[in-house]
Amino acid sequence: MEKWKDKKLDSVSPQKLVKHSLAYGVLAAAILAMTFFGVCTPTSDMSLLPGGKAGKVAGHSITADEFRRNYSEAYNRFQTQYKDQFDPVALDLSGQVLKELINSKILTLEANQNGIVATPNEIDQILLEAEIFKEDGKFNYERLKNYLRNRGHTEKSFEDELGQSIITTKLRQFITDTYLVSDKAAQASYEIAESKLNISYLRINSGSLVTEVTDQEVEEYLKSEDHEKKVKDYYEANSKEFNQEKEVKARHILLSFTGARNATGEAAKRSKEQARKKAEELLAQVKAEGADFEAIAKKSTDEPSGKTTGGSLGFFKKEDMVPEFSEAAFSMTKGEIKGPIESPFGFHIIKVEDIKEGKSQTLDQAKTTIAKRLLNEAKAPVIVKETAEKILSALKDPAKAETAEKLMAEHKLKFQETGEFALNSRYIPGLGSGQELKEGIFTLKNPGDLYD
Repeated sequence: MEKWKDKKLDSVSPQKLVKHSLAYGVLAAAILAMTFFGVCTPTSDMSLLPGGKAGKVAGHSITADEFRRNYSEAYNRFQTQYKDQFDPVALDLSGQVLKELINSKILTLEANQNGIVATPNEIDQILLEAEIFKEDGKFNYERLKNYLRNRGHTEKSFEDELGQSIITTKLRQFITDTYLVSDKAAQASYEIAESKLNISYLRINSGSLVTEVTDQEVEEYLKSEDHEKKVKDYYEANSKEFNQEKEVKARHILLSFTGARNATGEAAKRSKEQARKKAEELLAQVKAEGADFEAIAKKSTDEPSGKTTGGSLGFFKKEDMVPEFSEAAFSMTKGEIKGPIESPFGFHIIKVEDIKEGKSQTLDQAKTTIAKRLLNEAKAPVIVKETAEKILSALKDPAKAETAEKLMAEHKLKFQETGEFALNSRYIPGLGSGQELKEGIFTLKNPGDLYD
């Protein structure tokens, strides 16, 4: 539920704003220039996105690979922009990405029908001028191949995507150059962009509420064959949760030498005995009382990334590291420091910071836990709805203000603020981008009004 905290509208009516913000939002999206290249690290769950076709427009398919690439770029872009407030579900990120792909396909088809095309020379020019494909200021084909491989592109699919981008950019530029806007429309657009809202909202979800499941409820639940099957399906779909390998969190200092793997710079000139001696000296330093392992690692390690991270490796499984390193790390206790450990990369000084012990549960051992979880999930929507209705009812009645405060305190709930955002914003901080939500907010006319 939301309540109007502050709204600066001057003479613009909410009804007009709803109408024009949608129209101008579409227009703004239509004339944005497209960026061809950027720094993007694919998300780790890209393999979980759907296979086959993601959509079809006038007989032209949008492939799952196209969707994956665009989803990955959008995910990283929004995560960078919104940081801790980024919520791909609230943002309906997958829906937005698919919608943009559909719109782009429609624009391309429309452009083609009007004789707007991308020439091979235009595609080649982009490839030759893109900094990401240059080495020593010149185009490097190997860098292009690595880029294509990392993004799951073939040369043809990449050229097709570039061609589509060029075509849609030309069409948008044509629209921008030829579209005339009346003075009134321009004024309305300005007022929409300059009008700001600040909404206080109360988010109630299952995670913020405590639900209790009794042993008797679990016993009754498991008597049903259908429920037994749901428990089994859950176990099989989430097997990693119940069967986990041991993981170790560690830092290390690397001392490389001539002939060691990836040795560079001064480290590549160091003899093996010199590296061993230096490693032993550093081992004594990091074991000294009050020593700061991270600071010493930043100063002394030969691992390039370690100079920034202080040698941090995070959590890793045994098979993630070379055998010599893993055998040592997985034999250590939390807080222990050991070295020098020789590997193909050089000599390591290792500090274990934490350990996650592995576990293995059979279906029979895990079924009670799973049943409780499924029962909680079934109960949660009902409890959330009931709680929301109670709080809303109390908030609407000034005489029940104390009751509302008690209910919110009981469930550890409090109003949050979006901060100021423009009326034509595509995404409302903390609330998402749902059209129904936006239209509901525009019904708030006075400070203190409520919408649920």
